[in-house]
Amino acid sequence: MSRVHRYAGEKIIVEFDLGRCIHPGDCTRALPQVFDIKRTGRWVHPDAAAPEAVAQVCADCPTGALRCIDKASEEAMHAPPENNTIQLIPDGPLYVHAEMQVNGIEETTGRSALCRCGASRLMPRCDNSHCQTGFCDSGMSVTPFSADAAESGTLSISSIPDGPLMVEGPFTLLDAAGDAICKSGKAALCRCGASKTKPYCDGSHMNIGFNAE
Repeated sequence: MSRVHRYAGEKIIVEFDLGRCIHPGDCTRALPQVFDIKRTGRWVHPDAAAPEAVAQVCADCPTGALRCIDKASEEAMHAPPENNTIQLIPDGPLYVHAEMQVNGIEETTGRSALCRCGASRLMPRCDNSHCQTGFCDSGMSVTPFSADAAESGTLSISSIPDGPLMVEGPFTLLDAAGDAICKSGKAALCRCGASKTKPYCDGSHMNIGFNAE
C-alpha cells in the first residue's frame, strides 16, 4: 500500500511520503501555517501560503518526503539539485541531493536520506533507528578520498548485500557543517555503522556480521 499522501489546494498539490520522513522539522519551522502538526486530521494546508513559498519548502526537504506539484499541469514545481552532493549528518544518515538512481530506481525528488548506522528497517533508507542505537559520528573529521569524475551526470547508488553503499558518478562530499571535503566519482560508503574510517567502508561489516540486502 502506498504511503504517499496527497493534499490538494487551489493551485498546488503537496505530496507527503511518510516512509521517507525522519522528522527533521525543516518544513514546520519554515511554514508552520502550512505544515501544522498541532492540528488534528490534515496536517498540510497548501493554501495557507503562496504556492512558490510552499514549493520552495518542499524543494528544501532533505529526505525527499515532500513534493510540490502544479495542479493544472501535474508537474513537479522544483527541479533536481544542480550539483550532486552527499552530506554527513552528525550521528545520523547521509543526505544525498542529486540526480540519482538508488538500486536501479530513479529518485524523482532528487533527495534521499540513506542509513549509515546499520539498524534501519527500511534499508538503504534511514528510518531514524540511529536515535535508538546510539550511533555516534560527528561527520567532521573526514579524510578526503577523491576519484576522477565528470563534472555532471547521474549518480548511481547500490546496496551491496551485507556490505556498503557503492556510489558511482560525480558528487561532492560535504561534512556536517556543509563544507566540501572532496569531489569524487566513485566510493564505497559504510552503512553498517562500524567502520573506523567513516564515511568510507573499511570492511568492518564482515567482522560484525552485518546483514542487510
